[in-house]
Amino acid sequence: MIFMIYKLKATITSAFFVLLVLLILSLLVLTPMLSMIILALVFAYLVRPVSRKMESRIKYRSLSITLAIILIILPLIAIIIFLIVSVVQSTPAMIGVIKSLHLSNVNSNSIQSNPLVKQYIPPSFYPYLGSIFSTMDVALSDILRAILGYLVGLVQSIPTLALELFILFAATFYFARDGDKLWEYVEFGIPSERRIFFNDLFKEIDLVLKSIFYGHFLTAIIVGTLSGIGFYVLGYPYPLFLGIVTGFLQLIPFIGHWPTYILLALYDFLTGNFLRLVVIILLGVALSVLDIYLRPKLTGKYADIHPLIFLLGFICGPLLLGLVGFVLGPMILGVAYAAVVTYKKDINNKNDENC
Repeated sequence: MIFMIYKLKATITSAFFVLLVLLILSLLVLTPMLSMIILALVFAYLVRPVSRKMESRIKYRSLSITLAIILIILPLIAIIIFLIVSVVQSTPAMIGVIKSLHLSNVNSNSIQSNPLVKQYIPPSFYPYLGSIFSTMDVALSDILRAILGYLVGLVQSIPTLALELFILFAATFYFARDGDKLWEYVEFGIPSERRIFFNDLFKEIDLVLKSIFYGHFLTAIIVGTLSGIGFYVLGYPYPLFLGIVTGFLQLIPFIGHWPTYILLALYDFLTGNFLRLVVIILLGVALSVLDIYLRPKLTGKYADIHPLIFLLGFICGPLLLGLVGFVLGPMILGVAYAAVVTYKKDINNKNDENC
């Protein structure tokens, strides 16, 4: 009994136990802004290479980091703010457009009066098309209202958003400036016999992050930009907003930019603009060919991440973390994938050495 009490006292008063308790308490304190801090680490990872290139011309490191943040983060924040404002402003108009199309009133008789339908669709499919249009009318209106309600809630929480953005910018700046000091503490906590594993892990994480940034996010930016230009040339309303939405959808594997293009093609079909319908479908096909060529070319230079990992991260991340989950979801699953790959390589290397 005395030995157990002595052991308990020794454990409680040990430096490791005190450090562990303080770290857990610190994590609880940081919980309200933890997602912003993690996102700041990601942005600092992007900012540091840019700021280092600027340091050759700018003597002050803090100034180069600030300029790098302005170049990288501010445009992203501006795009997100513009997207939120555009959705809030345009969603009522889009609901009105959907209602004006009278999809719910489409039936077999109105379908038969369309010459394009008569030419290419068998009569046996007319009743099914009527029910499909009616379902689409309800679904599209509900989806747009749900998105509008979510974004209106974000706008109403502007004070909280402003505080989160302040934490994001401040944490990104200090992580980018003092990341080397933080890295020293990380290396200090790694046992010497596990240094090789963690060095390999960090290299694999670096490849995974570059694959996500260049292979997925950069591809989405290119597709979204080209789409916005195409929508503007073709005369669609809200071309910039539609281009940004297309870029976000492009991040989702197996789906890509096609939801926007299908809806626009359907709009042209119902309004009788068949020439523009053909052009928008051809543009969608061209962007699919570009995606098939560009995405593997960019990701192949770094790490080949399974599409399911990115799909689950992109969908489940926002459900858990909100808007920042679009970035953190794929990142977290990607880092976990890198850890599994590194662990497998480590085990294989040990087995080869034992042989």
